[in-house]
Amino acid sequence: MTPARLLDLLALALGASLLGALLFPWWRPEEIVLAILAVVSLRLCIRPAAIPAWRPRRVVAVGVAAYALLFSFVTVTRHYTFLTHALDLGYYVQLVWNLAGGRGPRVSLPEMHAWGDHLSPIMYLFVPAFWVAPGAVALLVAQSALLALGAVAVFGLARRRLGDERPAAAFAVLYLVNPSLHGINVRDFHAAALVIPLLLAAFWAVEAGRLPWACGAAALALLCREDAAIAVVGLGLWVALSRRLWLWGAGMAAAALGILFVEVRWLIPGYRGEAYSHLWRYDHLGRSLPEILATVLLHPLRTVARLATLERLVYLGALLAPLALLPLAAPLETVGALPGLAQNLLSRDPVLFHHRTQYQAFVLPFLFVGAVAGYARLAARRPGRMPAAVLVVAMVASVALSSRTVNSLAVYRFWPKPEQRAAHRLLAKVPGGAAVSAQDPYVPHLAMRPLVFVFPVGLEKSDHLLVNATTYPWRNVPGATMVRRGDTVGISPSPGAPEYRYVVAAEDGPHLLLRRR
Repeated sequence: MTPARLLDLLALALGASLLGALLFPWWRPEEIVLAILAVVSLRLCIRPAAIPAWRPRRVVAVGVAAYALLFSFVTVTRHYTFLTHALDLGYYVQLVWNLAGGRGPRVSLPEMHAWGDHLSPIMYLFVPAFWVAPGAVALLVAQSALLALGAVAVFGLARRRLGDERPAAAFAVLYLVNPSLHGINVRDFHAAALVIPLLLAAFWAVEAGRLPWACGAAALALLCREDAAIAVVGLGLWVALSRRLWLWGAGMAAAALGILFVEVRWLIPGYRGEAYSHLWRYDHLGRSLPEILATVLLHPLRTVARLATLERLVYLGALLAPLALLPLAAPLETVGALPGLAQNLLSRDPVLFHHRTQYQAFVLPFLFVGAVAGYARLAARRPGRMPAAVLVVAMVASVALSSRTVNSLAVYRFWPKPEQRAAHRLLAKVPGGAAVSAQDPYVPHLAMRPLVFVFPVGLEKSDHLLVNATTYPWRNVPGATMVRRGDTVGISPSPGAPEYRYVVAAEDGPHLLLRRR
């Protein structure tokens, strides 16, 4: 028996093991996927396989549909098994629920005008969905479908650039298996995520010579969040420097920068009643947007020196590895990623420079444009097997870094456990419209009401509390105390704070629904 045949049999055996791991909790599916990937990679090294003769457009269509269905399933089941959070799914559910009811952009996480936190008027587009099917599921499914459609734009721009639908389809598939895209999708719902398909559509429109369409897509991106303007600045740089459309590019970048300044300096503070709250991540550079920009421009060496950390280098590697470093082969085509990368790398908040967070929405589209251009250069200089081999390397790296996604498909992960079913029964007993303070996992399920808070916030305003008694003392609220005396429960949010008294309205498993006395 040849080595290639042995590896084929081993891959089949591992595939059967993966199926077993998805059905029964005997091994982490992620680790079996990595083993399969290693075997397949070795098999391809011994005897390269022929490229399948599949129709590229059919591959893209099947990939888009599969992604939308798969991630709708993953995100919705994560929600029903209490793996979603108040921030940000609960926040956006409450926001759109208020918009759909004509109450305006109000939230209580924290209690404020929503545009005083992030300016996201794009959320008005989700109002019709809430008229038909209000709740978290509508947002999660819509996000998965919209992110899936980004593959169509990747295919379109790659086909125009490469003149061949086969590598264009490969890039569309690379997009669909990208680990950053997966991380963004499974982390609740974020308006920032919508920037990805919109920017990709803008790139496609520019490649097709339809600049007004590109401006329309960029305008929609600006409606997602105020900091999406940073990505649109990048789009303007790309249009000007890569496509030599100087006036269009400069106009885009200048308009986006001006909009960002107006929103951060006046508009958002006007809704909030105080200064823009998210610049704390850059307070080592300055106290305002002009100061931060001045520090970066006037002290470039000092600024760059702050970036030389292991965590940031790992972050860059995790972004580039799934594209086999191809964006580095076309620096001018990748230039648009610089503003988004600067936003993330200059931050002192590590969430921004983690490759699976929503902040990569302002970087990822540019990396794919750069990767397509890098592939075009490679194909021109090294025709033959080399370009296809690089795509295989990119696919292997993408699947390896995305392998944790398969864990969410294990039955024991998505099938509700008795404790989770008990929580759903108790959630059904919370009076509609009642003000509630609840622990974080419950909040997305309770967000369609005027007032919902993350426990212990809002105790003085809440009619009901929902807590998990078995997790007391609560690690995330170390100062809170709970004392139960029969059907009476006393809760103090912090040392020295007054005790709030409640009666047990309902109890199911470890979950307590408390009503103010």
